[in-house]
Amino acid sequence: MRSTFTKLSLIFILTTTLVSCNKYEEGSNYSLLTAKMRITDTWNSTSYSIETVLGTTTENTMVLEIDSDGNFTQTTTVSPFPESVTTGTWGFNSDKTALLLTEGSNVDTWDIIKLKNKELKLKQVGSVLGSETTTVIEFSGE
Repeated sequence: MRSTFTKLSLIFILTTTLVSCNKYEEGSNYSLLTAKMRITDTWNSTSYSIETVLGTTTENTMVLEIDSDGNFTQTTTVSPFPESVTTGTWGFNSDKTALLLTEGSNVDTWDIIKLKNKELKLKQVGSVLGSETTTVIEFSGE
């Protein structure tokens, strides 16, 4: 009787732990691949929106190349501006819930909403001219 109760308790604890421990809002509960293995890819934006007090801009594109050596290249087109290319180094914050893109002394911090093998969703809340902006980008991997 005691052994059965112990086994059932252990199964309950493991089940609730696996279901409730979700690091990313829209991510899966577990993966056999590390976060570094999943994020290392060439990511093409499928949805890129910037929300400001003036409205939402959605005619934007980004290609984000993240390599396993810690380098990245970001090619961005934000309407109506010309394409810009940024290079630098990348890393995670301590609990791997944010992607840090560093160019020189400038660090862009992106909250990771989803990180799957071929799906990535990032969110950044910031300020432009004193007004809050929210940028959300969804990517598919190659």
